[in-house]
Amino acid sequence: MKNTEELLSKILLPLNSCWRITDVHVNDSTDEVFVDLEYALPYIEVDDQRYGIYDHRPSRRWRHLDLWQYKTFLTARLPRYKDKNGFYHTIDVPWADASDQMTVLLKKK
Repeated sequence: MKNTEELLSKILLPLNSCWRITDVHVNDSTDEVFVDLEYALPYIEVDDQRYGIYDHRPSRRWRHLDLWQYKTFLTARLPRYKDKNGFYHTIDVPWADASDQMTVLLKKK
């Protein structure tokens, strides 16, 4: 493994090329880890159509699998795009269902 991002991507959360880990914060007093994610592309592709990013929603947090004894949380600002009919859409994330506050992997456990 070359760096922390690669290690975390391998053991914590397999990400597609649209997302990247930008930072990791550890709070030893609360035994919590916060993994910041960022949408990595300048566009959003839907049904073979590319749309520019219109803006980003406020930051969201999802509870994830524990990393050793630490509670783990993912945080990200989800991009929105404006479709050809003028409607705004927030993208889905690969780690959770739209309205969930926990990741798919945590729900399976």
